Amino acid sequence: MKNKKSLKLSEKIKKIESKNIKSEKNKENLSGFGTGLKISLDLISPIIVAVCIGVGIDKIFLTKPIFFLIFLLLGIVTGFMNIFKLMTKLK
Repeated sequence: MKNKKSLKLSEKIKKIESKNIKSEKNKENLSGFGTGLKISLDLISPIIVAVCIGVGIDKIFLTKPIFFLIFLLLGIVTGFMNIFKLMTKLK
């Protein structure tokens, strides 16, 4: 009786370990894609947010390009700083 239970348990453990190995291989294959996606989002998202803030401030104070340009430059600088930090972490 104990022998059958131990066999079933060992079979279940082997199945779980094989699933874990397969999932780790899939993670390795997608790691490049995930890194690329993170890099692109780290560059684009601060620029979009900064432009929206600049356009909003321009509408409030009725100044057309001033705050838009200031916040656009701040967004670009922030995006590149994020990429620089990420690259230093990857090394």
